[in-house]
Amino acid sequence: MIAPELQSLLEPLERFEQIRRGVARLGDRLCDLSYANPYAGVESSARAALRDALSEERALDLQYTPFGGQALARRAVADAQRERHGLALTASDVVLTPGAMAAIHIALLTAGRPGDEVLIPIPCWLDYPLFARHAGLVPKLLPLAEDRRFELDVGEIAAAVSERTCAVLLCQPANPTGRTYTADSLVALGEVLRLAEERHGRPITLIADQTHMDFITERRDDPAPATAFARTVIVYSFGKYHFMQGQRLGYAAVSPDHPEREQASQELVRWTRITGFATPTALMQRALPRLLALEHDHSWLGSSRRQVVDRLRDAGYEVSEPDATMFVYARTPAAYADDFAFVEALARRGVLALPAPVFHHSGYFRLSLTATGGALERGLPVLEAAVEG
Repeated sequence: MIAPELQSLLEPLERFEQIRRGVARLGDRLCDLSYANPYAGVESSARAALRDALSEERALDLQYTPFGGQALARRAVADAQRERHGLALTASDVVLTPGAMAAIHIALLTAGRPGDEVLIPIPCWLDYPLFARHAGLVPKLLPLAEDRRFELDVGEIAAAVSERTCAVLLCQPANPTGRTYTADSLVALGEVLRLAEERHGRPITLIADQTHMDFITERRDDPAPATAFARTVIVYSFGKYHFMQGQRLGYAAVSPDHPEREQASQELVRWTRITGFATPTALMQRALPRLLALEHDHSWLGSSRRQVVDRLRDAGYEVSEPDATMFVYARTPAAYADDFAFVEALARRGVLALPAPVFHHSGYFRLSLTATGGALERGLPVLEAAVEG
């Protein structure tokens, strides 16, 4: 039976799904800007990688794989991280999972024990607190300042750390706000966590969900979280970059500077067995080296983001300026009683958006930019007209 504290975390998204079901009859006329489902479809090169992996027949090629993943696939991820991001990972640092959700689960389970606290800046991806509760941990939600474009509040994190803190869980770049945290913020966070470890005499893990790291518009010299704090576990999903979220392939990777590097990676592997749901399919593991070799042109995302931000602002919306991800986060117009009232009004006019309570926040809504160009063009006039109620 689902515990009451989990029920309450499930409710906002389930309420939105009721709204979605109510307008599903619109079919192709529905402008769905809620989830990051790329309506343009999967790149032909990504489909070819799956076909090639399936057509190359070898003994036991689609049978059970080791917990943690096939050695060849794990090595391919480590090599790619070293080449592209300068992280000296080895194959044993990388634990393959069926997407980022499973990776977050095993990272949380490795970081703490039941009753420990996880600090989570909000707004955050919808299921961070849910997964923490399911792991027996206590999510401690820390609101980010709206007037600072939802930049990390390192001072608030420092004040929130206690002797029960086992982890900080954040998204870099952030979902739903589309922010890339600055170098100064990440370095300051690393220093806060190092001092807290010394003060409380216990380890703290930084769980860095980097699922959207391939969607940063302007590459800067900002460090990855793993270079700002040694005890970091990186989470990633291949589904976003290759637009095949439903194929469920990702990883949790232990930073090469992690003080318990080998022990942490071994524990992640053991949790894939204990949970029973954290091993990706053999086919996706076989396709992984081919997927890593692909580069897609996502330059359209920057122009779509700019178009949506500018048109919303011109219409009177207050928009948090994004610099990454597929999302735009804007304030709910004052004409509506709350975020759900606004989202319901949009849905009646054929547009779907996600309300801030889904992200453990209030007063905002999130748009995804992955709808077809035609759907986006149909949806923007609806949003412009809705600002006044």
